[in-house]
Amino acid sequence: MMMKAKQHKQHGAALITVLLVVAIVSVVAVQLGTQLQNHVSRSSSAYQAEQSYWMWLSAEEVLSEVLTQELDANDGIPHLKQAWATETGPFQLAGGGQLSAAVRDLHSCFNANSLAGGEQDESLKELRIKQFTALMVALDIDAYQAQRLAHALSDFVDSDLKLSAQGAEDADYESLPLPYQTANSGLLDISELRLIRGFSAEIVDKIRPLVCVIPNNQELTININTIDLDNAELLVGMTQGNMSVSAAEDVLRGRPEKGYEEISTVLSEGSLGSLKTETEGGLSELTVNSQFFQLTAFLKWKDSEIQARSVLQLDGKHTTVIYRAMGD
Repeated sequence: MMMKAKQHKQHGAALITVLLVVAIVSVVAVQLGTQLQNHVSRSSSAYQAEQSYWMWLSAEEVLSEVLTQELDANDGIPHLKQAWATETGPFQLAGGGQLSAAVRDLHSCFNANSLAGGEQDESLKELRIKQFTALMVALDIDAYQAQRLAHALSDFVDSDLKLSAQGAEDADYESLPLPYQTANSGLLDISELRLIRGFSAEIVDKIRPLVCVIPNNQELTININTIDLDNAELLVGMTQGNMSVSAAEDVLRGRPEKGYEEISTVLSEGSLGSLKTETEGGLSELTVNSQFFQLTAFLKWKDSEIQARSVLQLDGKHTTVIYRAMGD
């Protein structure tokens, strides 16, 4: 009886040991399965992100080709009836991808970096401040607030630390709960306006259709052929408020279908012609040519969705991507 009891206990212990081993193996198997699943998921996400990236670069190549061909066919003059301005998608791609795109002529909007005014050129800086202020007033922003915003932007992007009358320099930003300093150099992306005193999300959203950033460029040239009719306030800004929004809309409605071939034609007739001699700077910023374009691509590849932006610079038949960014 003693032997049977002892054997029974041994069998019981062995069974418990086997059950423990099975339990441990099961836990390890579950952990390995989870790790494998996570690895596969990460690999899949990485693959989808990589595919989206290559779709983005392909979109740049297509835009480069389209711009080069269309501008070459129209003596280098872009206008809003060309494919780059009208073909937005969505385009279905091989393998299940989808691409939507929007292309913006960066000469159909006010380059925020132009408020730097050029090196040591105070008169040009003051002119840009007047124009930017007039643009914001045309967008129903209070005149005093518009002046403060224009001066703050100018102080942020110019190369000196000299505080303008209504502007903001390092001391204004260093006293914030999360302190920082002014860039004292140009912006790279329109989203950076939120760093500048007074540029709330509401203000940035309001001016975004008419204001843009050309990276590493302080020039302001506005292509009369590519201004959207809904953005007529841009012309009001260029005339420093000497033109009404309705008059600016009339100018844009009067454009030839394929755009003006010479800016002299625009400046010798109509309301712009009469304002040329009355406006500081003589509307010298107006042109019929464009050099910088921005591609905003909305990419979807299976479960991966990204928004990406590229700035392309055209030089004759050559195109160079000078800036890339992902996100809103």
